[in-house]
Amino acid sequence: MCMSLQVEAQPRDEVVWMHADFPPLRIIDGPYAGQGISDMIHALMSRELPDFRHSVITANLSRTLNWMESGRNVLAVGLIPNPQRDRVMQYSVPCVLVPPVCLVVRAGEQESLGLGGHVSLRDFIARKRLGVATARSYGPELDSVLLSSPDLSRVVVNKGSTLFESLLEMLLLGRVDGVLAYPFEAVYGARMKGKEDMISIAPLRESMVLVQGRIAAPRTAWGTAMIGRVNEVLLRHRESLEYRQAFERWLPPGIIEDYRIMYDDFLMSR
Repeated sequence: MCMSLQVEAQPRDEVVWMHADFPPLRIIDGPYAGQGISDMIHALMSRELPDFRHSVITANLSRTLNWMESGRNVLAVGLIPNPQRDRVMQYSVPCVLVPPVCLVVRAGEQESLGLGGHVSLRDFIARKRLGVATARSYGPELDSVLLSSPDLSRVVVNKGSTLFESLLEMLLLGRVDGVLAYPFEAVYGARMKGKEDMISIAPLRESMVLVQGRIAAPRTAWGTAMIGRVNEVLLRHRESLEYRQAFERWLPPGIIEDYRIMYDDFLMSR
């Protein structure tokens, strides 16, 4: 029987978790398989909601939106609300707090590149070569800079199939002077290649708001009930060491202390 027919026939006590293949949010294979942030949240929910039968599938955003719109009994971890998604989804309290997109450069080159404190992406593009991934959004602030910069000849668009791996290779080969990435994906990508000590991360002035991802459910009665259940679990566990370490293990050592302060502020504000 095909997956679509299986899901259409789901009983109410079964939940399908839809995860994107986006390490280290979800890590499907390799030495860190199952040790991603979404993997931790899924394992937590499986333990804390034993009255449900849990299964996991890998799905891109388009498929997730389609299944949510059709009202299937599915949940997705780490989604960021926007008008398109809001039409078919409802959300939990934040489950993921991620430092914003940063500038990744070769280790030891911050001074020669004139990078101190928060870096202006617009100024960087005016002087250096920047690598970005094709068709990827880096958030409205950075996207605006990329679209409006008069120096777009210095922006190198990589069309590789992976979001960061190809950009990292370009950076280390000297084809660009910096690339855009979330800190956790930069650390994961470099660590997998044994080159974590070959990169440095600089925060960007245009991107200083932490990203809050949530668990999404369809706009159905089942979805409303599930959001209530997962909220109870999240509010009990977001302060735990296990929960925090799932994030911190994928951050550069130099920003962990700042991240802890931001995380504490985030918890106190809710």
